[in-house]
Amino acid sequence: MSAPPAGRFTELVDWVDGRVRTSGRLTPVAADLLAGTAEQLRRSGHTRVVVEVEAGHPPEEEELCALAAVADDLRVHHCELVVLWEEEEYVW
Repeated sequence: MSAPPAGRFTELVDWVDGRVRTSGRLTPVAADLLAGTAEQLRRSGHTRVVVEVEAGHPPEEEELCALAAVADDLRVHHCELVVLWEEEEYVW
């Protein structure tokens, strides 16, 4: 997947495996979009949602906080969030 234009966030969703591949900066609006996608995957029966982030930069504190909030929402329903950000793995 090639990088989107600057400032643009995209998602590619694998509904069968419960995976989301993203590219672009994880802004508050993008985090909200991702939260909605993760929630739909959870409602589809997935107990684990894997997000692969292709941002081209290490995660910033605000981006990690946004992902932690998504994870908190999923955890209430016994669903795990795994984020693969470039070379790092975060599990909530």
